[in-house]
Amino acid sequence: MYNKERIERIFDILKENGSISVNELSDIFQVSGATIRGDLAKMEKTGLITRTHGGAMMNSSLLRETLLTERVHDDKKRLIAQNALRFVHERDILLLDTGTTMVAFAEALAQSSFEELSVFSNDLDVIRILEEKEHFSLTLLGGKVRSRFHYCYGPEIQNELSNYHFTSLFLAASAIHEFYGLTTENTDLAYIKSRMIKASGNVILLSDSSKIGNVHLRKFASLEDVDTLIMDKNLTPEAEKMLRSSVKNLVLV
Repeated sequence: MYNKERIERIFDILKENGSISVNELSDIFQVSGATIRGDLAKMEKTGLITRTHGGAMMNSSLLRETLLTERVHDDKKRLIAQNALRFVHERDILLLDTGTTMVAFAEALAQSSFEELSVFSNDLDVIRILEEKEHFSLTLLGGKVRSRFHYCYGPEIQNELSNYHFTSLFLAASAIHEFYGLTTENTDLAYIKSRMIKASGNVILLSDSSKIGNVHLRKFASLEDVDTLIMDKNLTPEAEKMLRSSVKNLVLV
């Protein structure tokens, strides 16, 4: 088993169990304790875990979901949203994810010169903002409304998505990591995002650079699933190199 694959499996084990010992991991992977301690040291540097005497434990911060009101909707997100308009064409059928970056993108669409777009979203704010575009066709993917997060979720949406094919998906992620891909805090939302990707011909991820290197509880996609990533330029050279080798098209704004 390669080092990267073993680290991913260790992370999965910690997600399920909360903590584990070096000896237990050595038995599972049939490698030395020194090898496992090296893996745990790498994981600790990323903030994924905390090493303990004889083992490791999952960081509790990975399990906490940030409320919508706590998320920053700043100039970076507006700049990313404006540049995302380049990937929209008249009469496209668009699927918009949920979150503050999608709200910024909806505002950009509302102020754009596009006249005929079909837009689907499970985000209540996205649909509300786009209502002012008289000739847009808008569809709210409905289900249960998640209080304080302004989006719909549930099996109804997952089933509905299997009946559609969208020109482009504009996607958001809570965290982006070289090993663990795209993750979010909520299991229901992770399932919906996975279905969104499967239902779309072109996957465009909109994210600010603060998400790089972070990991949350549920993985919903790999970086290789992304066709285009639009992000601000506040990246380390190492992060930029990693992204260019992982996604098909990286656009820095």
